[in-house]
Amino acid sequence: MNLSTLAAFALFVAVMTGTPGPGNLTFMAIGATSGYRTAFPVIVASQLGSLVLNLCVAFGLGQVMAEGGPLVTVFKVLSMTYMAYLAWRIVSLSVKPKGDVRLPSFWEGILIHPLSPKTWAMSLVAFTTFFAGNGLALGENAALLTGGFLIGGTIAHSIWALVGVSILAILGDGPILRATTITMAGGMLAATAWAMLL
Repeated sequence: MNLSTLAAFALFVAVMTGTPGPGNLTFMAIGATSGYRTAFPVIVASQLGSLVLNLCVAFGLGQVMAEGGPLVTVFKVLSMTYMAYLAWRIVSLSVKPKGDVRLPSFWEGILIHPLSPKTWAMSLVAFTTFFAGNGLALGENAALLTGGFLIGGTIAHSIWALVGVSILAILGDGPILRATTITMAGGMLAATAWAMLL
């Protein structure tokens, strides 16, 4: 892989991981309601899930998903169900009293990317655009794909969580924050639905 292709891949990762999607909106909402310390372990978990997803794409599951069929239909149902559950958890963080809400867990974070249609789409596009037929060994391509998205995802999710912390500092813990959190949860569901249509 030459330097210009690697730079193009890095730019692609920065844009894709930095734009709104289920993961970023989730971490902004967690940051806005519970702070960065609460968000960070879930960010780590999400990156483990991203690692697994990108390895699956690199080693051939992406081709199966790209071809459609019953597996993709099952994935879409699971994805929308899980994103609806995450949206409910996010809204619960701001609507219920703090002591009555269980914070998002490490295990919930692991599923964010494997069940996100946006993450699947960007991984498939990245692999076919930058790595298919580039002359490198499959293991080398898998390492570049997963490493790029791990770095980009960790940075982007952390920035979105810190934006959420800033929102909390500005709005305080009140009705405006609750309305903002509900809007973010709705945005996450809308982003998921939109990605499924692409």
